[in-house]
Amino acid sequence: MSDIVSNTIGECWLKSISEVMKNGKQYFDEDVEIMEILGLSIKILNPKLQDEIVDKFGDKAIVSHTLDKFKKGVVMPNRPFTYSDQIYNKNGIDQFEYLVERLEKKKESKSATISLLSEGITDANLPCLNIIDIKIRNEKLNLQFFFRSQNILGRQYANLLAIAKLQVDLATRLRTKIGFIAGYIASAHIYKYDYKYAKSICSNEDISIKDRFYIDGPKSIRENLQFREK
Repeated sequence: MSDIVSNTIGECWLKSISEVMKNGKQYFDEDVEIMEILGLSIKILNPKLQDEIVDKFGDKAIVSHTLDKFKKGVVMPNRPFTYSDQIYNKNGIDQFEYLVERLEKKKESKSATISLLSEGITDANLPCLNIIDIKIRNEKLNLQFFFRSQNILGRQYANLLAIAKLQVDLATRLRTKIGFIAGYIASAHIYKYDYKYAKSICSNEDISIKDRFYIDGPKSIRENLQFREK
């Protein structure tokens, strides 16, 4: 169990990479080695949609793709699901509007919480982000989450930017200020093919990562043409 508190999304990403590489345990995701921490808590005190650390090291295509996956109405035929589906049309329910309605009725609500995972689903690939919870305290909207799994080097920075955008959209609708983002990641891991990137980023080398999950990731991902980028 590890805890990280940071000021920005980029700082959180760097600290998370360092924590997993230093204190993670070697394990496997199918046929690919990973370094993994079971139980990583993070808190970002001042999340912003623009982040200079993400701009420096992140894969811009992954940022764009992830933001699209959270965008209302988006269709991605080469993906088994999008977070847009789970947030805006889960079993016919617009969960964004559900959150807004609960918080408009009772600003201090402790039950503005949604699940992005449907019961009984047997698909091989399930949403990594499972729970989103909103609390308005002291006129600030705080967003908390639960990830069952997160690819720390290859995806965390983009996930957090998309979550920050959701937070901004909710705060705008509810006419309140932005608070913190915090959450718990059950499996925080880095794939072996990204170890070199992790070491370079931790050393502040001048690099920009290129995502290789669909090329070098687990066998079930590599061999599934559905996941090929289009």
